[in-house]
Amino acid sequence: MEILKQEELIKKAKEYNLIPIEVRSIDTTNKVILNVQGIEDFLEMANSLDSVYIYYLYNYYNKASFIVPEEEYKYEEKLQKEIKRYNKEIECIDFNVPYRLILFMIQNGTFIGIELFHYWTEEMDLQTAEIVMDTLESEFYSEVKSAKSKKREQRKEDEEKLREFILNDPEFPMQSKNQDLRYWYLADLLDQEEMKPYRYLVEPFGIPHTGKAKVFMDITFMLYKEKMKNKS
Repeated sequence: MEILKQEELIKKAKEYNLIPIEVRSIDTTNKVILNVQGIEDFLEMANSLDSVYIYYLYNYYNKASFIVPEEEYKYEEKLQKEIKRYNKEIECIDFNVPYRLILFMIQNGTFIGIELFHYWTEEMDLQTAEIVMDTLESEFYSEVKSAKSKKREQRKEDEEKLREFILNDPEFPMQSKNQDLRYWYLADLLDQEEMKPYRYLVEPFGIPHTGKAKVFMDITFMLYKEKMKNKS
């Protein structure tokens, strides 16, 4: 059953002389869920009980969960074309349609309300990006294999470029004396506009004593010490 959108709910509530208030979350065990299917039936009941306020909470699907990340397969034109076509279809869908509505009033400290569901993505047979990616990887097995191989090669090349820059940076020796200094050196470096393309190598960034940035700089520092040792 379709659920009224927020604007329509507000308008309908005012017809019953009720003041609708949106809430972010509901945390109570003192509640009664009514066996009432229609929103108007609930509003009529709230009005007959002399309620002034009603409260509501909507839940929506996250569009991002259905968008396939194009960057994952940027090296294969055929697969990229299929992903773009799929994502374009997703972008045309109205994700402002709620899949859940909790509507309630408070009587003598008790939450009294209704809960409505409309799993419209299932009706449209929409799959999350994760499932779509699995399907595409099966259909385009050789292309995906090639794309992943090229992605690994690109990552290795970018790591080498970034390390080469760091190892030849005259500021690095002074900034390499401990983990904290190395961490913040890398953070500042990757904030520079021309270095931002390398940031993906250490994301999620973590903190000075744990995370991808720390591991990257540990290896870089080890290579730096080897370099200094060979020079002496």
